[in-house]
Amino acid sequence: MASKSKFRSDFICRVRYRNTLPPLPFPPKLLDIPSLVDRHIPYKTSTLIETTPYSLAIDQNSTRSFDKTLIDYLDAMEANPDDVMRLVEEIGEEDKVLMTQPVDEQAAKAKSHFKSNVTWLRRSEYIAAETRTTVVRTEPMEHRFAMSGLAATDRSKEYATHEGQIAGILKTFGPQPETLQHPITKKRAKRIIPILPDPICQHTDYSIAQFNVDPADDERLVKRKQAAKNPSSLVGQKRPSEEDATDRGVLQPITNPHDPDDRYLIWFLPDGEATERLKRQKRQGKPMGDEPASYEFVRDYEYQHDNSSEQKHLIITFRDDGDGEKAYYNLIQGKMTLRKRRALSKKYQQYDDYEKPGALAINFHEV
Repeated sequence: MASKSKFRSDFICRVRYRNTLPPLPFPPKLLDIPSLVDRHIPYKTSTLIETTPYSLAIDQNSTRSFDKTLIDYLDAMEANPDDVMRLVEEIGEEDKVLMTQPVDEQAAKAKSHFKSNVTWLRRSEYIAAETRTTVVRTEPMEHRFAMSGLAATDRSKEYATHEGQIAGILKTFGPQPETLQHPITKKRAKRIIPILPDPICQHTDYSIAQFNVDPADDERLVKRKQAAKNPSSLVGQKRPSEEDATDRGVLQPITNPHDPDDRYLIWFLPDGEATERLKRQKRQGKPMGDEPASYEFVRDYEYQHDNSSEQKHLIITFRDDGDGEKAYYNLIQGKMTLRKRRALSKKYQQYDDYEKPGALAINFHEV
């Protein structure tokens, strides 16, 4: 019969836990212990100690290099400080090289196009290529920007007065040339629309919400999968989020009453009737009416703010106020990342037992 393996501990020897008491914060009461100052003998110097030279033993294996000129300077300052501090009118031959006259700038520019023969620094083919491609520019830099220095001076005079500044700004709104095109894609401009700050929604705070998964509910996802089986029906259609009004969802913040630090967002989507009304309003541009739109609960999301990004975004809307179509912009202040909130285990479900909104009734007002 095979012997049963006996359980053994992971340690070689038995572990003992000892409670070591700290030392007493005060000395024993029956002993007279002198203070720390009285324990040592005070140091006293004498003339014999000061006049006795001590040889400095140096180990050659652990030596360190030093600046001999600095040592000589310190020795000279200690022996004859007046001679060291006296200004010397004579200049050494090695210092006269540093006292050359500054080179004239115009002469330097005239000689800048002449390259010295330094074949020991660069390869010969580079020198040959540089000789072929080097062009001596005799015109000033302003000609490269199609503006001379005299024209720049005359233009600065135009902006000296308040009326001249207004006239210069109005010139920028004039008709643009037909050759206006994108610098990268080279596509020509079809129309020019003025972009202005939005006076209506300037006090509204906008944020970019990035979901880690598709925010649509199960019913919408099933319809998308069925529509994807027939690719011909998707030709010419908009994005799925616009077709089923997922882009018109609402996020509502909520706080756990049992834990004030537990904050998250509830995601609501419009029901079937509200979805058709929102699609009709977006397609035809008609108002929603006085009847509220019903929104249903979908899921909970945990959020994390990411406002440290250096890239700033703008939201631009196009409106026709009667004076022609114009574009209005608003600055997007924040950015946050949304992750689906995990369900609590049975052990902690008691902390999730509180009233939460399951539906919303939203009224839309025209601005």
